[in-house]
Amino acid sequence: MIRIREIADPELKRRIVAALAERRGMSPAAVPEWFELDDADFVDLLNDLKEADAPSPPDLHDPRE
Repeated sequence: MIRIREIADPELKRRIVAALAERRGMSPAAVPEWFELDDADFVDLLNDLKEADAPSPPDLHDPRE
């Protein structure tokens, strides 16, 4: 388990809170500092952030087709 307040990097904390709020359909301001994420939920959020940061793959569609 990890609590939001235990995330030391302010930018990572902001991004995790924003992703969590979006996933739950709420405002980031409504996510309390004491909120706990289990390990699986935390990893899922980190993977979502990683996917968002990854460049999109090139379009391999051949326009001649």
